[in-house]
Amino acid sequence: MTETFGGLTQEVVSGIALGCIYALIALGFTLIYKATEVVNFAQGELMMVGAYVNFFFVSALLEVPLLNGAWAFIIALVGAVAFAVLFGAFLDLIINRPLKDEPVFSVIMATISLAIILRAVMAVIAGPMTRIPPSPFGSSVITFGGVAVSTLDMFIILSAVVLVVVFYLFFNRTKWGIAMKATAEDPMAAHLVGIPVKKVYRNVWIFSMVVATIGGVLLAPRTLLDTHMGFLGLKAFPAAVLGGFGSIPGAIVGGVIMGVIETVSMGTLSFHFPWVKEINDVIVWIVLIAVLMIRPTGILGQEEVDRV
Repeated sequence: MTETFGGLTQEVVSGIALGCIYALIALGFTLIYKATEVVNFAQGELMMVGAYVNFFFVSALLEVPLLNGAWAFIIALVGAVAFAVLFGAFLDLIINRPLKDEPVFSVIMATISLAIILRAVMAVIAGPMTRIPPSPFGSSVITFGGVAVSTLDMFIILSAVVLVVVFYLFFNRTKWGIAMKATAEDPMAAHLVGIPVKKVYRNVWIFSMVVATIGGVLLAPRTLLDTHMGFLGLKAFPAAVLGGFGSIPGAIVGGVIMGVIETVSMGTLSFHFPWVKEINDVIVWIVLIAVLMIRPTGILGQEEVDRV
């Protein structure tokens, strides 16, 4: 019994770490949606690109004799974030600005096309080989009451919480955050009161790309790095909906719930009920449907009221 409880606790902690990765991807969905009311279906591929860029930087820097491992990882992260800023501005230039007055469906199709293109381009650049990125923390673990948690997982959880808090405060306490919310509500009215709408859209794409890159950097050492990493966006999307699409705290709540369900179903549940393993990829969608039947706006979502 004690052994089963310890294994279940280990799975829950691992699921929280995995869920925090889903939360970061879901946060990228939320950032763009809150400002433009458009769902970016390329968010998973943006994470994949950021992970590869960081991996290339780390690989190159570890070859430099004067740099130790810690400095190589720090400089690589700074370089990957700098790339994310430039790439996010580029995406705003080629996708958002040309299509900002077009139907939402056109923008969504553009993001789906972007996802396919990024996957193909990265496959050409990186090749077909699956890579195993080094972890900045090595294989070190922290033990809590007999439950061993990797330092990487603890860092992932901490990073996700910090980012969610930062963006929540940004959207609700800063001038640019309020400007983004106003732009999402009514771009024309926001423009008339002096809000630089174009800059708002550009900053949203930049923030979304930066969050995706950080998520990719954290996820890559935990799993294998390949060009199909972007499909995790398909798991993060229901996490965003479950938490309440457009809710920043909801992103982390939905992500953690999905991550825990996935790890526990693959571990303890599948051990006692082998058939659970066969439907593991479907379980999160079953949970999503069940929650939406009770609360259509998601766990932390707010119901919109049309004023007449």
